[in-house]
Formats: sequence, C-alpha cells, structure tokens
Amino acid sequence: MCCSCCGVLQQKIWLFLTATIFLASGLILVISWRDFATNYIYKILPLTAGSFIYDKWVETPIPVYLHIYLFNWTNPEQVRIKRVKPHFEEIGPFVYREEKIKEDVTWNSNKTVSFFGKRTWYFEPELSGAPIDVPITCPHIPSLAAAYTIRNKPRLVKFAFNRVLNNNGGALYATHTAGEWLFDAFYDELLDYAMKLNSSLSPPIDTNEFAWFLNRNGSKEFDGLFTIHTGQGNLRQMGEIKFWNGLNHTGYFDDECGRINGSTSDLWVPNRSHDEYITIYITDTCRIINLMPTAETKVAGIKAIKYETQPDTFDNGQRNTDMKCYCPKELQPNNCPATGATHMGSCTQDLPIFLSHPHFMYADESYAHKINGMEPNYDRHKFFITMEPKLGIPLQVNANVMVSLQVRNDSDITILHDINDFYAPLLTISSKAEVTDELASEIKVIQFIMI
Repeated sequence: MCCSCCGVLQQKIWLFLTATIFLASGLILVISWRDFATNYIYKILPLTAGSFIYDKWVETPIPVYLHIYLFNWTNPEQVRIKRVKPHFEEIGPFVYREEKIKEDVTWNSNKTVSFFGKRTWYFEPELSGAPIDVPITCPHIPSLAAAYTIRNKPRLVKFAFNRVLNNNGGALYATHTAGEWLFDAFYDELLDYAMKLNSSLSPPIDTNEFAWFLNRNGSKEFDGLFTIHTGQGNLRQMGEIKFWNGLNHTGYFDDECGRINGSTSDLWVPNRSHDEYITIYITDTCRIINLMPTAETKVAGIKAIKYETQPDTFDNGQRNTDMKCYCPKELQPNNCPATGATHMGSCTQDLPIFLSHPHFMYADESYAHKINGMEPNYDRHKFFITMEPKLGIPLQVNANVMVSLQVRNDSDITILHDINDFYAPLLTISSKAEVTDELASEIKVIQFIMI
C-alpha cells in the first residue's frame, strides 16, 4: 500500500496501530521477562553442591565480629556491709573476628544436608576498647556453682562441703585478665580438687582450667551437628533446622520451648511476607529466639526489613503464657524467675546462669535494682537482624545477649553468709555483621533483574 496516497487520517491510524503493537509487545516482553527471571532465580536458590549460593553458605561471605564486654566487680569486699550494693563496671569491647566454615557436609536423600559449623576467632586489638590483659574481677564461678549445687543438701553435708571449699581455693570472687576469662583460661585450685575428688555430689569435672570459651576456638564439634532443609522442592523450608545432633528437641526446656526450629542464621526462606516473624536457634543460648518485623528500611541502598527481639523474648510466662515452659518445672507455678531472664540451668549442669538482654533491658526491675552499674540503652543493646526479603539474605546482624549469675545468700557457706541475693552480670556478647559492598552490588543486580 502506498502511504503517500493515504490521507492524513489513515496515516495517523496506521501510526497509532504500529505504536500500539510495539507497546503491547514490549509490555508482554517485560512482564514475561520479569516472571521468567524471578522463576529462574528462585529455581537456582535451593542449596546443592556447587549451586548459586553454595560458596556463600559453606563459608560466611561477610565479616563477622564478636564484641564482648566483661563486667568488673569493683566492690566485692563491701557486699556484706548493710545497704551497699554490688557495683559492676562494663569493660570492653574485646573484639574478635570470626571465621565460620561448614565441615563434614553430607547431602541426604530427603533433601536435607548435615554439617558441623567450625568457628575460629582472632583477637582484633585495634578494634577493641580495652587491652586483652586488663584485670577483671568477677564472681568465682567454680565456687558459686558448687555452692548452688549443694544448696539443698542436709546441713551436715553442707558443713563438710564448706570446709572443703575454704581449704581448696573457694572464694566469692577472683581476678584474672580478660583474655584468661574469655579464651586463654586460668588454672583453678577448686576445679583441680574437684577433678581429683570425682564426687557424686557434683557434675563430672574433666579439667582444672576455666574460661568462658574453653576449648571452643577452632572446634567443629562444639556447636553440634545440624541437619537443615536445602529448599529443593519447597523454598518455604529452605534453611529450616530439622535436627540438631540427630534430635528435633533440645531436652533443655519442656514442650515447645525445647523444640528446635527456625534457622541457624546462615540460610533463610526467600520471598518472605513483610508481617512474618523469623526464628533462629543459637547453640550457646540452648533455645530458639523469635524476632518480629518492626520496620522497613534500607541497608547499602537495598530495601530490607528489620526484625527485632521483644520485651517478652526472655519471659517466663508472666507477660506471655506461651513462654511458661522456659520456667523450670520445679519452680512452677509460683516461683518462676521474674520476667526478662531465662534460667539456663538445664543446659549448664544446673548452674544458676541466666540469659537476658544486655543490662537487663526489658527485664523486671528487680534484676537491676539490687546492683549498681546497669544502664540499658535500646540503640546499643537491641538484638536485630535486617534482611532483604525476596532473596532471604541478611544485610545486618546484631545478636546481642547478656549472661549473668545468680548469687544467693547461704548461712552455711562462709563465702555466702551475710550477703544479699543478687544477679551478677558477667558478660555481654554481640555478634555483629554487615553486608560488604561487593555482596550488596550482587544483590542489587539480582533485584534489578527481578523487578
């Protein structure tokens, strides 16, 4: 057809039809490409040997740093003076760079994978707020642990125990360097005696040294054997823990509080809805921790959702009846710890160790009221994970907890008579990580393809 012969109206109609066809084709191509790209990316997301995410899973792709603060007990000799509260001074942080590598990776036929997570820590003096050899005074854990174990024995037994404690290194407190308290360890006379005694009155003692992370550095077995779902065939299960050391229940807490689920924090369910909470299991806490979505934000220019712990995270049933199973059965129903701290005795050989937010943030005022030095600060002490929801990639992590020890008066034990009961803060631990520029660029490219 000769367009030069067409009228002006006909030319406009042909031009409009041609433009419409090209526009429609473009829209179809764009929509089809978006669906194709999204489906392709979700198809390659499941974890397999040599897959898209395998290298980033087997070795943590972003730098992780462990920030540890120790609490220095400044007035241990004055605690028997009436109305004098124990005073604790936070020292640190002592910063360690963490390397985590999956070892003994075994692919199972039921679309799960089993592995050990080997963690190695390297002290970073330039990033730390105090030298590693600074002296720190803390409650003497071996003595107070032994006294707690013997607390309900007949007085005659306690009398004999007290003599042993006084003659073999028993003490209310001890002073060692920060490095010794954390990884390097120190010789302890009482532990040495208990190890040789091998008494039925105390848990088995296999070393005469003490450190919070004794024999942890470079150990692949300590965190246990995890079995998680790879996401093959069901992305909604990707990264979900199926077994820990071959079991789906820790045995540390009753009922649902001991059930293992959630993520190890290395692999997450992608395409998560914005109102959905996330769950992690951390071996050191002996329990799962839920984090609720609190805000939409951006990290390195990437749209993300921030998930945080809540005031009832370390509840024992007072704020949330579903948390009642975190109270030891022997203390139910009326003697559970006040809200805000989880009793960890079931996984610490019956020691009076408690887990909470740092500085007893969100906890009942009774914890901080009996001591001095607690200054909870939301911006410093919040526990959060910020995640890109479509891919399920964490962009920021600040896993922040505090460990404390219950110190109880006991008129039959010399080191504990004439003191008031209190909770002694021992250390706060914060595992911090943030996405690198390189990984952020990769995520942005994938997001652009999926738009």
